[in-house]
Amino acid sequence: MRNKLLLLAGAVALGACSSVLDVPPTSSVPSETAISDAAGARAALSGAYAGLQQAGLYGHTLVDWTEVLSDNGRFVGTFDNYADADALAERADNSSAASIWNASYDEINRANELIQKVPNVPDLTQVEKNEIVGEAYFLRALTYHNMVKLWGGNGPLGVPLRLEPVPSATDIGDVARVSTAEVYTQILADLAQAKSLITDDEQTRQASLGAVSAIEARVRLYQGDYAGAEAAAAAVEAMGYSLASNFSDLFDASGSDTDEDIFRVTFTPTQAGSVSFFYLAKSLGGRREVAPTTGTTGIIAAFDPASGGNIANYHPTDARGIWSITFVPPTPTTSTTYAAKFRNPGGDEDIHVIRFGEVILIRAEALARLTVPRLVEAVVEYNRLRVRAGLVADPTIGLTQAGVLAAIARERRLELAFEGDRWPDFVRLGVLPVGFPAGQELLPIPQAELDVSPNIQQNPGY
Repeated sequence: MRNKLLLLAGAVALGACSSVLDVPPTSSVPSETAISDAAGARAALSGAYAGLQQAGLYGHTLVDWTEVLSDNGRFVGTFDNYADADALAERADNSSAASIWNASYDEINRANELIQKVPNVPDLTQVEKNEIVGEAYFLRALTYHNMVKLWGGNGPLGVPLRLEPVPSATDIGDVARVSTAEVYTQILADLAQAKSLITDDEQTRQASLGAVSAIEARVRLYQGDYAGAEAAAAAVEAMGYSLASNFSDLFDASGSDTDEDIFRVTFTPTQAGSVSFFYLAKSLGGRREVAPTTGTTGIIAAFDPASGGNIANYHPTDARGIWSITFVPPTPTTSTTYAAKFRNPGGDEDIHVIRFGEVILIRAEALARLTVPRLVEAVVEYNRLRVRAGLVADPTIGLTQAGVLAAIARERRLELAFEGDRWPDFVRLGVLPVGFPAGQELLPIPQAELDVSPNIQQNPGY
């Protein structure tokens, strides 16, 4: 079957064929009955969180494929969709871009089902209804922001907004893109709804008040609302989160909790992800599709400038560099180097969607970009990450706004390397790699989508 926008999956999946073989699938439940009681509502909420595990989202593509677009990751595997990204030659039929698009709309539809149907479930208390619907608003906001970062960026067009469940896979042909501003308005409205309905602030693998404010801080930073980003990040800081004592604790192969966790996607041996698999060396059980970049502008040199980007000379003092890049013993060569941040080839490690370290960086950048910049506070803020990494704190005297912003960009690259943030940062800041085709900073709308939704406008350059 052709790819369709907003396919309904999981517990509320719908079948959609158009021939004599159009037989109701026994593995799916009609949406009108799937969320009709408390058990169904709770199961559907679990299904919405499980939607984040999809390969196109935090299962791996959103995390590792986007790093190949940036100056952090280089293609060393066999998949053409990764090779095209590395060669700056994306096409509208790139399967990785399509997987992010399709999985995102699948996740949005799961959230839409909950938002529409849970208020009418008779055997739920109002408190539990509010919690479930609030978490669904959070998931929809998170997913739309992931999409608008990649397909809208700073341009005028965002992505199609679907705020109600899709009755069937054939009811999607009339969709069109709305403006980037409209998408952001909806994202912030969803987060406001989530904040008004969610009460739990202890959980880290479901939406909490901390997660809502943390994602709001991220959204407002991308939107250029620096006062709003600073306020939201400050609100998260006031909730009592703290940095993990050791950077490596954040990426424990068993997914152990830390005080830095805000929102993570859970994976299990039976619901496993592939982030580690795509990064790890083959001898360690991975496929090493993506490796750290070399040369003077690569991530190896970013962690250890004295290395010149050569792994044979790599001796970082930054704990983040020590943990995130290594090689298969005994010889450090380009062919044995791999990204080591995620180390469980079985895929049952929990992946951070947002953590307190990122919130610190958001607040630091927002402080530095305010109309009246608060540069000393910004440096004090990001120095918390440098000290945790075993580095000397940057000085807080003789500061310029340009210098502080450059330092924050450096810290973002080092702290968040291989987590899928580098390319969206490039697009947000309008700083693209040398040689990148003009006008292709945004991902292509999948060609299969355009074939069935003629009102959707392709991004320039494809």
